[in-house]
Amino acid sequence: MTELADARDATVGVLPKPNGSARSLGVRRAVILAAGMGTRLSPLTLETPKCLTEINGQPILFRALRALASQGFSEAVIVVGHHAHNVRERVGSSCLGLDISYVDAPEYLTTNNIRSLWDARDYCDEDILLLEGDIVFDELVLAEILEQSGSAAAVVPHHRELSGTIVRRDQSNRITEFVLAVDQDEDFTIEGAYKTANIYLLRAEMMQSHFLPRLSLSVQSGQVDDYYETVLRDLVADKSLTDLIAVDVSAHRLSEVDDHHDLALTQFQFLDRDAQFDWIQHLHGSYWRYGFVDHSYLYNLYFPTDEMLAGFRDDLSQIVTHYPVGQQEITRLLSTWTGTDPDHLVVANGGAELIKILGESFVERMTIPVPTFNEYENVLTPEQLNRFPLDPETFELDMDAFGDSAIQSQSNVALIVTPNNPTSLSVSRSDLLELARRLEPHNCTLIVDESFIEFSRVGPAASVESEIAAHPNLVVLKSMSKVLGVAGIRLGYLLTSNTEVLDHFRKKLPIWNINGLAEAFLRSVGSYRDDFVHSCNLVRQSCQDLYQQLRMIEGLEPFEPDANFVFCKITTPGVTGAQLARELYVDHGILIKDCTYKTMPKGGAYLRIASRTSPDNQRLVEALAQTRLATG
Repeated sequence: MTELADARDATVGVLPKPNGSARSLGVRRAVILAAGMGTRLSPLTLETPKCLTEINGQPILFRALRALASQGFSEAVIVVGHHAHNVRERVGSSCLGLDISYVDAPEYLTTNNIRSLWDARDYCDEDILLLEGDIVFDELVLAEILEQSGSAAAVVPHHRELSGTIVRRDQSNRITEFVLAVDQDEDFTIEGAYKTANIYLLRAEMMQSHFLPRLSLSVQSGQVDDYYETVLRDLVADKSLTDLIAVDVSAHRLSEVDDHHDLALTQFQFLDRDAQFDWIQHLHGSYWRYGFVDHSYLYNLYFPTDEMLAGFRDDLSQIVTHYPVGQQEITRLLSTWTGTDPDHLVVANGGAELIKILGESFVERMTIPVPTFNEYENVLTPEQLNRFPLDPETFELDMDAFGDSAIQSQSNVALIVTPNNPTSLSVSRSDLLELARRLEPHNCTLIVDESFIEFSRVGPAASVESEIAAHPNLVVLKSMSKVLGVAGIRLGYLLTSNTEVLDHFRKKLPIWNINGLAEAFLRSVGSYRDDFVHSCNLVRQSCQDLYQQLRMIEGLEPFEPDANFVFCKITTPGVTGAQLARELYVDHGILIKDCTYKTMPKGGAYLRIASRTSPDNQRLVEALAQTRLATG
């Protein structure tokens, strides 16, 4: 306890000076509802109240108290229930310059926060700031709501990732409607809706005249399982309360921590930008949840269409709750898209699943051009790898020398990714077929990864898929995530006429390795082929436009791309890709890929920049122009 007290005292010393806003408008007291059990955060909350859950080393409650102190509050009333003694011991009777009072919620196990607020009704005899004990927020959130002369609610624009009570407001920002979560049926629309942030400025006159009488009536009539927002809903609905202002605080950080998903996002959100950048390096995806612009991962942003995605909604419950079909039917479905013989196909849970099988049990020794997609190297031991360096100036592949290297090293597999990742350069179809012919007498299988082929200038005509019957040692491997824009579904395939190769891979896959959503996608994608072709044209054009803009950036030398990303050399002395990647994220919220860990000389001097939509690309170029590229 002494250690905790010391920590509190140390924090007091670095508090910002109060801006006086709370005092100037007569608000000195905050009421914090912190009685609940927080079962969705179990096991963290088994022995600790939810409000003491730590966000990057600091309990949620202490963050709230610090914000209150910074805004000139003098008193905090904490309603406690679950492990109330822990709160009393940690916070004490004063904290961060605030006088602390406690209210016990005796029935917290069986009631909701309407009863907790009712338990604290004696402290509602003056203006109060009401907030819940699981809200993490920037201090300026309070500053904005305290600017209001009347009662107000902090809100943020609603989107489908949020849940809970929403409000609608008129042109004067007065709340015209409360819609609780239970009332948001299938006809509910998020257009013009705002999610309540569970922070309210409640003026004494409004509480005495309207809110407290209605609150008491609700509790006394047994509605103790409700939220206190039901009272506000009813007051707004019957026009008893017409001047409650919705204050949009979305310019600042704010998060409600209900479960472990919320906890992870909140911890990320309240890191500084440098620490966020380090965190991201270990995520490997789901970037859309974190609020930055992803110019790192490579996928088609123009497909699937909204119409196609809407088609899954009616069947989603069936898709999720029933078994998908097995491998044989999945293969047939995929063959209708590729136009290939299903007997020559193996369908996988993304190209990564096939690469893993390749490394674990198929490759004895593999010749691979470097730099290329790291996963091929990562699944093999150094003894299994025969790395063939690309030309260090042009990054072109010398096909004759590559074939010589594969033969001399007695490789049973040679791999070429075209267009290549990270260089975005292609190998011609005729050169690939000639290499396959050359390698066949040496029992060497040529694997051609065509995951980006539709984005190339030649397009699908550059593919060697139609030649597999004529070349038994030719294998095409493809991730569908990139070109079809369905990285979350995870689909990939292997195509060959070699029955031994097919049997080897099929035996390594379970019958249900493809999920129901992927199956539904394959059943419907054929109806949108024209849209897909159009999307690839858009991707190609956007990337070419990005390349031309990058050419104008001082200190950057881009290679003309043949995929949906641009490979760039940094020419400004002393500037590295790792530095630029961090600077773009910290200063602009943009993530790119540096090539530090690619197998290549001076990889730290190169970047791989994914093309997105034209507006995104424009913002990226403008951000790059502001980096150390120009100044060194």
